[in-house]
Amino acid sequence: MKKLSVGGLALALLVLASGNISAQEQQMTCEEYMALGNELVNRETAANTQIEELNAQLEALNMQIAQLDRANADLDAQILAAIGHSESEVVAFGRELDAITAQLEGLMALAPEVLIMRRGEVTALDSRAAELKQSNIAALPEMMDKLTTIDQMLADLKARIAQPVVIDYKVERGDNLWNISKKEQIYDDPYMWPRIYRKNKDQIKDPDLIYPKQVLAVPFGVAANQYLVTRGDFLFKIAAELYNNAGKWHKIYEANKQQIVAPDMIFPAQVLEIPK
Repeated sequence: MKKLSVGGLALALLVLASGNISAQEQQMTCEEYMALGNELVNRETAANTQIEELNAQLEALNMQIAQLDRANADLDAQILAAIGHSESEVVAFGRELDAITAQLEGLMALAPEVLIMRRGEVTALDSRAAELKQSNIAALPEMMDKLTTIDQMLADLKARIAQPVVIDYKVERGDNLWNISKKEQIYDDPYMWPRIYRKNKDQIKDPDLIYPKQVLAVPFGVAANQYLVTRGDFLFKIAAELYNNAGKWHKIYEANKQQIVAPDMIFPAQVLEIPK
């Protein structure tokens, strides 16, 4: 910091005062000028002393900060050594958690019927989150907070998916159950047409005959103790998915004998009861 000279300060004060003081005040004696100069010198000396003290305190604080930074760096190194991962791996782990959170936020913004159709994404994200929890990196406080948020979002999405939804669809000219089921905003799968037919048997006498302006109920999702059959499903596969034991397929068969013609014949859009 540059120091102002005593003479400079005194001159500045006198120039400033010369334009405002009265004629009587302009008649200052030499002793009064000297007294004013001494006062300014004393004030400057006190200010410089205070600046030096503050600079010393600032230097001490900077030294403490540097010591804390070194201590934090040492602690970070010890933590990385303890979990057996590098800093770049920790950063990548956090970014993946952020990406999962962003995907879940997108799913939470979907309409209920669309969310149910994309339940596979929720299941996949749930599985990935479970895998990530097995890493030692997950024990870091920052990662634990992110995983807690992900768990809360997954729980909310699972609860929403577990609630079946029914929407209305107004039949348009040229529509048939096959084409309606094929629409992306419906099932995106023409083989699911029997589900619409079963839901609307009160007004559809022949599945090949529907009419413009009919309002059909289109169901989405099933109850927690049910399973909606899709293309490629068979009892062996369903049992492996739900019970983690393909050999328990017979439990599902016994609970659904009234709608399963043979154990090796199930069809898309069937809703099976799943015994606990």
